[in-house]
Amino acid sequence: MAATTITSASAYDVAIIGGGIAGCAAARSLTLHDPAHAKVTVYEIGRGPGGRASTRRTRSIPGLGLNHGAPYADICSLEGKELVRDLGLMEFRGMRGWVDSASGGFTSFEEEEDTRFVTGADNEMSNLASSLLASSTSNTPITTRYSSMIRSLSHIPSPTSPNGQRWQLHDKSGTTLGSADYLIIAGSGIAHPRWTDTFGGDPPLVAAAAKNKGNDAILDNALASIARQKSDPILAVFFYCTGDAATKWRELGFQIGKLRNTNNHDGPHEVLSKIIIQPHEEDGGCAVVLHSTAEFARANTGVFGSTSSAARVGDASSDSSREDILIAQMLQALSAIPGYPTVDTTMTADGASYGPLLHRWGNAFPVGDPLARDLTVCPISRVGFCGDYTETEARMGSVEAALLSGTSIGERIARLAKRDRDGGAEDGMDG
Repeated sequence: MAATTITSASAYDVAIIGGGIAGCAAARSLTLHDPAHAKVTVYEIGRGPGGRASTRRTRSIPGLGLNHGAPYADICSLEGKELVRDLGLMEFRGMRGWVDSASGGFTSFEEEEDTRFVTGADNEMSNLASSLLASSTSNTPITTRYSSMIRSLSHIPSPTSPNGQRWQLHDKSGTTLGSADYLIIAGSGIAHPRWTDTFGGDPPLVAAAAKNKGNDAILDNALASIARQKSDPILAVFFYCTGDAATKWRELGFQIGKLRNTNNHDGPHEVLSKIIIQPHEEDGGCAVVLHSTAEFARANTGVFGSTSSAARVGDASSDSSREDILIAQMLQALSAIPGYPTVDTTMTADGASYGPLLHRWGNAFPVGDPLARDLTVCPISRVGFCGDYTETEARMGSVEAALLSGTSIGERIARLAKRDRDGGAEDGMDG
């Protein structure tokens, strides 16, 4: 498709809140389906794209990319596989399997012939999100606003907007970060009651909708559905090591190990759910990421990690005094697995050269009924929803669900905008 120049007379603005896989897929989809009109801005609290499929970097180790959330994407649907092919994503070839916490033994998973396992360029998951943003066909590039947190939403009158109003997006000081004719909520955070526990106050979209309660039944029902969803959180502890310490990790021979205890009838480990090993070929080093169980994370609320975006940008209330305690507990659980390297946090040079650090994924896996497709577009309010918490062909909570939902909502918002430009004529927006 040839690139098209946007004209000011026909352009419309779309604000996407959340720069994870769903948000980036929505941005790409909008510019593919309406390159002549859509002006897209993505607002993301993190330093770059990816969300829960992001990659941590540090200036102290050039070239290091540490996937501390989703380590790969498993793609099962035909639509998902077509998207993967179009994006030219890398195959994830790391060994995956079970780790027996009682013996330390590793058993690889059985092959899944109908599933593709993929990652971004250079095995960095954030590059999956970047590839979505980079594949825009519009002459007007997708605008990204990183380290930007939306704390409130409001409306202002606008004679050029389809419903006579534009959305206003504000930061914690009340400063207006941007405005838009259409709003896409990529991730349920600003629409879910858990916002209050983390940041205080009502969720921004809930507060904005309350001012017009009853004016948009679809939006009201969507927010009620989202509020009923729960989530499984995880705590992630990650570090990077070199020398002999790295060699010991690399010699384990796998990259993804899910914990189970065969002495407990295949029951889960009490503290750890997953060990992720990421060799770094440039210097022979190795990054290691530990994911906690949801139960351990739920029992240890109020700690987000001092380097997390929630604490750094969002001022999330976090008990820093407990951070080292939780890191120590997870490392102790690791050291209790027979044959696994111990982590001495005092090591330098030939040991831990980065970390260990802690990060809380408060909504790692949504639980409950997904947001139904017929509630993901709210024409009256000009709001769309996408993310792994919405209804798609893929498994709820998966990277694929985020990818498919973002792709779908971009097309549907483009159709809604066309309907608005054509004076309200139906055009198969929900097709």
